[in-house]
Amino acid sequence: MQMKKLIIIIGIFTLTFLGTSCKDNFFDVNKNPNDAVIVPAELILPAALQNSASYVSTNFQFLNLWMGYWNWSGNYSINTSDKNYQFVNTFNNGIWNTQYANLLNNYNGIENKAIDSKQPLLQAMAKTMRVHGFQYVVDTYNNAPYTDALKGTTSILPKYDDAKTIYEDFIVQLDLAMDLFTKGTGSFNPGANDIMFGGDISQWKKFVNTLKLRILLRQSEMVGRDAYIKAQLAKIKSSNVGFLSAGESANVNPGYLKSTGKQSPFWENYGFGINGQPVEANNISRANLYGITFYKQTNDPRLGAFYAPVGGIFDGRFFGDIDVLPNSKTSAIGPGVLKSFDQDAVLLSSHESLFLQAEAAQRGWITGDSRALYQMAITESFKNTNIINATIAANDYYSQTGLKNVSWDATNNDKIALIITQKWASLNALSPFEAWCDYRRLGIPAIPISKDPSTNIKKIPSRLFYPQSEYNYNAENVKGQGTINQFDSKIFWMK
Repeated sequence: MQMKKLIIIIGIFTLTFLGTSCKDNFFDVNKNPNDAVIVPAELILPAALQNSASYVSTNFQFLNLWMGYWNWSGNYSINTSDKNYQFVNTFNNGIWNTQYANLLNNYNGIENKAIDSKQPLLQAMAKTMRVHGFQYVVDTYNNAPYTDALKGTTSILPKYDDAKTIYEDFIVQLDLAMDLFTKGTGSFNPGANDIMFGGDISQWKKFVNTLKLRILLRQSEMVGRDAYIKAQLAKIKSSNVGFLSAGESANVNPGYLKSTGKQSPFWENYGFGINGQPVEANNISRANLYGITFYKQTNDPRLGAFYAPVGGIFDGRFFGDIDVLPNSKTSAIGPGVLKSFDQDAVLLSSHESLFLQAEAAQRGWITGDSRALYQMAITESFKNTNIINATIAANDYYSQTGLKNVSWDATNNDKIALIITQKWASLNALSPFEAWCDYRRLGIPAIPISKDPSTNIKKIPSRLFYPQSEYNYNAENVKGQGTINQFDSKIFWMK
């Protein structure tokens, strides 16, 4: 798949959306005079997957700050509201707007065209990715437009659905996707236009199950949810498909190029321009002392993967600390996550999948050796951050005797806390959203609150505000959600 083709496709859908966002079925160019060309579903797919990758890679800088991975650079004057959690409803609106206005519309378009063309595999891919995208919305905002969403002029003021009900439909949609993947054997396969799995349906099936596991574990602390979770996991077991395992990540790569707008999204946003100079987000993002201290205290070689040394040492400050350091004295984002302009964009890594499995096994919800899964997850994290001799280094790391937060045997009772702590250690930079979800679900690890003196509410926020656009254009429905507080208005699956 050439990047040139991908960029052209993305351009088509940007123009299409801008020209027809108030019309129904804007992908159906036969009904839409503003569309210049018919675009088959299989050619929408790479653009949609690339947009998903860009979304996950670029929207969550603030969570790297909140989750103890990054801090602001001392070279910049930072707004107080960006250090004390006192944001407003224009804060990071892209998390909402990009999903509804772009990614989810694309996947609806793919599914509609796939149904018309009798292409069940493409339909299944669209269903799967729509669930993947919508989960970010629910996990950030709780109740959200879902049933009425994306219906064009038939529902220009979409009602808000209950978040728990949406989550339950996620499972229904993923079951339907799995059925389509199974029954679609021998039907049209997008092949190279599938820039995530290259048309490998066995990998898509594992991705479906891993998304289910992620969704179900979110609900682990809900009272009365145990039976539901076990029943859904039993269905996964009966599928005989399994989950993403070692060497199996949901990564997107259309063939990134060293050209403006065509580099891997994480690299382009937090790394370097085509001239080799650091971009602004690279200069403004420095190491958090909490993360540095954790990796140092646990003798973790990933310290040099997640952070770059400065003057031969690793240094940083806590988030919000007024005793700032200039860039010449603080560590930058490291080479284990900023690899190259053509690095894969990660949607769900092999190590995250294995940590999910380790937790589920430790809870007795799936079969498997939780200790072995935990150690496999650490090994995959070492591999995914390019640690030299990763398998040996990981074995040396998790075999340290009596080391809290690392050694399985050193943790007497709370193995879940150990698993989640190491999962947090593996999610640095690339998946801070998952770390935030685990923190809100379990309170693990004990990440320090912002050190900024104006931080008068000593909590990390539970959610974001609904965006201003909802109050402008869907006021009655959004106001029906009541008064939202970023600290105390919780996502339904939180304690």
